[in-house]
Amino acid sequence: MTQSIFTSKTALPDLPDARGFDRSTPDEKADIWQQVLNHSVEGLVGLVAVRSGDSDQGAIVNFRYKFINQIALRDTFRRHPEQLHDITGRLLTDFFPSIRDTALFHTYVQVIETGKPQRVEQHYNVDHRDIWVIQSVAPFGQDGVMLSYSETSDLHQAARRLSRQTNLLNGVLNSSPHGIVVFETIRDGLGQLTGFHITLVNQMFELQTGRTSSYFVGLSLNDIYPIGPGRVEQLKRLLETGQPIHFDEFIPALGRWFNLTLTRLNDGFVATVQDITTEKQVQQQLEETVQELHRSNRNLEQFAYVASHDLQEPLRKIVAFGDVLNSQFASQMSEPASDLIRRMQRSAGRMRSLVQDLLTYARLSGSRDTFGLVDLNQLLASVMDDLEITIQERNTRVDIGMLPAVWGDAALLWQLFQNLMSNALKFQKPGQHLSGPLPHVRVQGRVATDTELPAGLSATDVSQSGRRYAIIEVIDNGIGFDERYLDRIFTIFQRLHGNLHFGGTGVGLAICKKVIDLHGGTITALSREGEGATFVLYLPMQ
Repeated sequence: MTQSIFTSKTALPDLPDARGFDRSTPDEKADIWQQVLNHSVEGLVGLVAVRSGDSDQGAIVNFRYKFINQIALRDTFRRHPEQLHDITGRLLTDFFPSIRDTALFHTYVQVIETGKPQRVEQHYNVDHRDIWVIQSVAPFGQDGVMLSYSETSDLHQAARRLSRQTNLLNGVLNSSPHGIVVFETIRDGLGQLTGFHITLVNQMFELQTGRTSSYFVGLSLNDIYPIGPGRVEQLKRLLETGQPIHFDEFIPALGRWFNLTLTRLNDGFVATVQDITTEKQVQQQLEETVQELHRSNRNLEQFAYVASHDLQEPLRKIVAFGDVLNSQFASQMSEPASDLIRRMQRSAGRMRSLVQDLLTYARLSGSRDTFGLVDLNQLLASVMDDLEITIQERNTRVDIGMLPAVWGDAALLWQLFQNLMSNALKFQKPGQHLSGPLPHVRVQGRVATDTELPAGLSATDVSQSGRRYAIIEVIDNGIGFDERYLDRIFTIFQRLHGNLHFGGTGVGLAICKKVIDLHGGTITALSREGEGATFVLYLPMQ
């Protein structure tokens, strides 16, 4: 649109020169005003009141366009841009028919009647788009108003985004299971650090301290927890290097332990506060338990010393005196008296064996310093050499296959297999070595697959560290046992068979279980009464 949008040059405002006198011609005024309208970044509209009747005092019933710039003109024809044309001289209701029923129309009237400008904000929904406009209404000329407006939709959208982000941030902060405190650095005029003050805390910190955020915001760090020069230097290094700080601290005022992580944030830091009082209490209880175990171990060592010296000495004397009675005074004793002495010696011998086995069990301990790669083939050969006489006496066939090397303590593993082989030789059917199938003991082994491992070993070692295990099986064709009692046979002093046919103290398999536990393995057994037993060992490999 190139034609002039003014109806009268006399209505133009005066443009005074520097001395206060207007020397512009009407054409110059029109040109200047045209430039103002065309280059304004806001919509500009001039309206003149239309009153009822011919009197200047009649009620304002409408407004007529006096001038309008291009921005306002485009907004007026937003929905029909092809109809855009000059509308000066037209009535306001020609383009906004229902405006007389709005508060905005009454605002125009009030400005004319009172002579006081007003500022209003409007909200529209055009083509499914929210539009916000701020409009200034000021008196203009004779019985008119000038409207200047600008769209603030982008500001409102930015404010809504900021509000959503703020709500999201607050949601994240307040959903944290740890307390969060944001500190900002306080500096003097020279930029030197003088302290820190709190700018934000989350709800968990409020719960931890029993105070609301309004109490903390603005407080300095020293107001809530005075710190020494050493910690101040740490905070300075944090701001310089950005390297986080982690430490545990007991807060006497709260009577609780906290784990704190300090992380740099702009020219300040964020403190993440985790209440670890329960963990500290558990740790303290654990340490006390460990100390109690140490005391128990010392008492056990003292008992072991007594068992190995003081208890065995009377037993040796009982056996020795019984031997003297049998050898030197046998002719002077009746048969019942000799029988009592023999029973006494057998009881003393069993007591002596029990004390020795108990001492062995009590002394079992494993240290990773003594662990190494153990060749089970050589170890079993040594065990068989030790049991050679028993094997010959019982006419037992022993077959040992190729066994994998395992990771452990050779001395403890020797005790393990010595007990297992002794049991396999001992628990045979009475007279089996004289008639019937010969006693037969087999030892075989292989590397276990993942599917063969017990659940405990598979969950801890295989999936996490890739450790392999060896399966070792000790198989005999002896008397066996009822698997209902499987949980009993590895318990100390538990025996499934009496002393009448099978000697022992009930400690051997308990020793086996303890050795396996010290190696981080597992032991179990398969059996049926009268059909032999298979002991299955899972031992770690390197």
